[in-house]
Amino acid sequence: MIIRPITMLRLVAGTVLLLLVGLAEALAVEEIKKDKIGPWEIEATFKENKFDHCAISRKVDEVVATFLRTSDGLKLTLESPNWKLERGKNYPVRMKAGAASWNTDVAAENNSVSVALSDKKFIEGLRAANAFVVEGAGATIRIPLDQSRAALERLEKCLTKNSRAVETNPFVAPTRQP
Repeated sequence: MIIRPITMLRLVAGTVLLLLVGLAEALAVEEIKKDKIGPWEIEATFKENKFDHCAISRKVDEVVATFLRTSDGLKLTLESPNWKLERGKNYPVRMKAGAASWNTDVAAENNSVSVALSDKKFIEGLRAANAFVVEGAGATIRIPLDQSRAALERLEKCLTKNSRAVETNPFVAPTRQP
């Protein structure tokens, strides 16, 4: 079977068009708005045009610390490209923030650990402390908390503002800010 040049051109153009449409849809699925507060980057994430979460994060050496806030609560994630962890395993740690300390387990992925922050005294300690420390069996990780009080307050405002379902004009997109 011989394919004429015009038929081949149509096939290539159709394939490229399908790829571009698919890429545009994939990019439209998640939208992230970002801002900075000192060393902290704050972001509001929307998936399929609906609010999903707010987060603040900062990098210290090779560790990225992220506090993720949803309507379910506050979650901490620590991530490093240098870590080789056993996915699905829980590791016991001791967390310290100022005078507050908390013994808990963190859930591991390949190069990150996460934990839902459920200890209210520890969360209050985060707002007042200069640093928080995570002590594991093999290492101690220290994350400075400079300007974290303002960043954590902004995180709460981000959640409050973006999780409201009330819209006054259904024909105008709501303002989205971190």
